[in-house]
Amino acid sequence: MENSVLGQLFDLVAAFDKAGLRPIICGGLGIYLSLHGRRKELPSRTTNDIDLMLTNQQVLDSATRKTIAEIITGDLDYGVCKDGRYFMFEKGQQKLDILTQPVDGVEIDGFRAKLVKSRLHAYVTPEAVFIEEDLRKISLSELFPDNDGAKGLTVDVPSPTNLLILKLFAFNDRDSGSRQDDDKAHAHAFDIYIIVASANLGDYREGAEFLVRHGNSDIIQKARSIVKDKFSSADSAGWLRVLETSSFFPNLNIQQRRQKLIEAKARLVRWFS
Repeated sequence: MENSVLGQLFDLVAAFDKAGLRPIICGGLGIYLSLHGRRKELPSRTTNDIDLMLTNQQVLDSATRKTIAEIITGDLDYGVCKDGRYFMFEKGQQKLDILTQPVDGVEIDGFRAKLVKSRLHAYVTPEAVFIEEDLRKISLSELFPDNDGAKGLTVDVPSPTNLLILKLFAFNDRDSGSRQDDDKAHAHAFDIYIIVASANLGDYREGAEFLVRHGNSDIIQKARSIVKDKFSSADSAGWLRVLETSSFFPNLNIQQRRQKLIEAKARLVRWFS
């Protein structure tokens, strides 16, 4: 992971901590944090953006909404992206996207939750409905062992199962249709591979219990449908996207790379069966 995005994360967590808040980080950086220290032989991808997920509790409290808006646009001095006004921010090459769980009680316009008028919106993410279950708390002192300022700073990341759900929906959204984006589809598929290949038995058992709790949810049913349609064989669309990625074990031959995908496919199918 690039030092620039980790520095960006440090500043964000420190600013939230001063306000008595702890951010939930999703996306590629969330995956990196969740799996930090595991399976170092796995390929990885870089990212220059942070996906910040807001919770129902944060969104429904007007004072907290205003505090978060001040942190982002004031303390951290992010500017608004023209093509993502008030839910996508930038500072130089750094990107910050604001997401939220589905929420009632604030103004919703299409996919936008309007949290602070003309200052802070959030992209409503229905598949994040269970995002607060089985959160992983990550200490920044593990990432910045030589930085005394990191002591006591923590950040939350979703469980591997919730990360998989987010990425399955994201891949499905970008794989085909009106929002097709090949670069993003490749990135999301690659992230799915990394999560599955890095998971341990404890992650799988935790996920099994989670899926039993929410088996009747439309979100879980949809996630299972995406696995079946796009990841149920090594020749399915999702795994072919991974195979096409230049950073996917470039030193292995095609048969060895396909074997990696066969193993990941079996894990993912068993996870959501």
